[in-house]
Amino acid sequence: MFSSQISILILATIGVVASQTCNFQKSAVKANWKIVNGALQIQYQNNRITNNQWTAVGFGPGMSNLNVIVFMVQNGQITTRTGRTTVYGPPVFDNQNNINVSMVNHSGSTLNALVSVPLNFNGMNVQNCQTWNFVQSGPINNGQMGVHTSRPDQVNNVCASQCR
Repeated sequence: MFSSQISILILATIGVVASQTCNFQKSAVKANWKIVNGALQIQYQNNRITNNQWTAVGFGPGMSNLNVIVFMVQNGQITTRTGRTTVYGPPVFDNQNNINVSMVNHSGSTLNALVSVPLNFNGMNVQNCQTWNFVQSGPINNGQMGVHTSRPDQVNNVCASQCR
């Protein structure tokens, strides 16, 4: 009897670990992430980004207090920026990006990126369990980010430390 209880507990524990959120897919955005070599590696894809548009992933509880990674396609060029929001509105970009961009490309309407984020990203430990926000798209007007065109998708309780 005691042995079967232990087996059930072990299987339940494995089920909880296996169900950890290490990916996201909704509408045009697909992402997956894991801890690799002491950094958070994010593979990001958006299938509906055209010229003069942006897409983003943000870490934090609400839109007015996020650390963000923004991917912008402008005049056929891709720019990846990091920053922080302190109010509802566009982020204040870092003077120097706090990520390592391994790959980023845009073909047709598909943007693909592979980035590595330090575990201490702009003062936030991204290994800790927290809310992640995915922004499908927004316009770029005269070089400035416009308001996102749909409500960002939130994924609560993402514990990146459990994604390896």
